[in-house]
Amino acid sequence: MTGRLIVTPFNTDTLLASPLMVKDELVTSYNLPPKDFLSIIIAEHEQLELRKAYWGYTPPWLKQLDKSPYLARCESLKEKAMFRDSLQKRCLVPVSGYYEWKQFTRQKQAYAIRRGENRIFFLAGIWIRYPTSEYTFYDTFALLTTASNRFIHNVSERMPVIIPKEQYLDWLTGTEEQVNELLTPMPEDYLDYYPVSPLVNNPANASRAVAEASGKRFRFQA
Repeated sequence: MTGRLIVTPFNTDTLLASPLMVKDELVTSYNLPPKDFLSIIIAEHEQLELRKAYWGYTPPWLKQLDKSPYLARCESLKEKAMFRDSLQKRCLVPVSGYYEWKQFTRQKQAYAIRRGENRIFFLAGIWIRYPTSEYTFYDTFALLTTASNRFIHNVSERMPVIIPKEQYLDWLTGTEEQVNELLTPMPEDYLDYYPVSPLVNNPANASRAVAEASGKRFRFQA
């Protein structure tokens, strides 16, 4: 499961074809864990905004805040009360990679999953506002996951839903039909993966060294 993210600096002025208002400074790290604040893109008040949000979906009625889920299966959103209306508020999480752990006989191996040249791409999320008082709140979100394509299945059975850059508005502001068409795995040649060191196991390790390859980089071969 997608438990850590890589976010490296990028130019917010050229990220999208539409103007992007930066409400909060971009959060960057080579090892971003759940239950922390990250940067998301939302469409609100007829503009696109980069905001800081808590990685753990927290509806106003949730009493045990440590139970806030950070992942949600897109296939079963309507089956769970917490997520039944969640697709009404959608977000993008810009990343330059994420990590997965594969179980071998005696140990787990962590892999970084990234685009060629470690380019930025967009993960699909759902977000909701959690009030902390009558006048204050913070935004929260969860990433959507789907069954892995054949290539990523070598590492994990699940992968995040990825939104192609040219369809970011379809995801953020599109119709139900447009949104549902995007809830599918990306093609096999979209991502690469490579093994990384055990440094990634501790989220306190957040330097570039965490994301450096400790072995061969795997690319899809048709």
